[in-house]
Amino acid sequence: MPELKKAIANRRKREKDRRIQEILRAAKKIFFAKGYSRATMDEIALEAEISKPTIYQYFNTKDDLFFSLMIPFLDDLGDQIDEIAARLKAGEYPSGADLVHDVFSLYYGFFEQDTDFFMFFTVFQQIGMIEELNEKTRDSIIEEGRRCFSAGRDMVGNAISQGLFQDIDTYNLTDFVWGSFWGIVQLEQVKQRNSEISVNLKPTLQLVEEAVIRLIVVR
Repeated sequence: MPELKKAIANRRKREKDRRIQEILRAAKKIFFAKGYSRATMDEIALEAEISKPTIYQYFNTKDDLFFSLMIPFLDDLGDQIDEIAARLKAGEYPSGADLVHDVFSLYYGFFEQDTDFFMFFTVFQQIGMIEELNEKTRDSIIEEGRRCFSAGRDMVGNAISQGLFQDIDTYNLTDFVWGSFWGIVQLEQVKQRNSEISVNLKPTLQLVEEAVIRLIVVR
């Protein structure tokens, strides 16, 4: 009997997790197509092929739904930046070029795993959509984003102190590396006009990586 109860509980959990992922996939598609402000819970429910009350069983508001899309991405990005930073702090990077390469590879891996989400994320940043969120959700996303950039600046500062990078303002240099990568991603993907990865993206990013290395790496 305990085994049966456990099996039933596990099945219900799997069904709940599956339903949540279906809702998130639908929300991501609608947010990407229409933008945050014009997307409605009715449209998300229709895309997920469920009723709107069912969505509200898992997400209280549209903001909660959007938060659930954004935070795992930012958490994962922050954790992986922390991993590279820890390796740098431990002296595992004898070359600044290797550090730049790992950072670019990290960024590309995130882009490659979900191109549509990344395009939406960058548009979301650019046009001030974050101001449309409620204060609690907005502050949480901003705080998590700050964590990623703070970790990046700390990593740059450490690379400078170890003599790997030129002595450049850490804020400016962090933004330069971030913008160099994502600016090219946006440019190539806008020209692509669909969710496929542009054939020109990787070779162009390789040029950008080499240019960044020549500009900022000391050794």
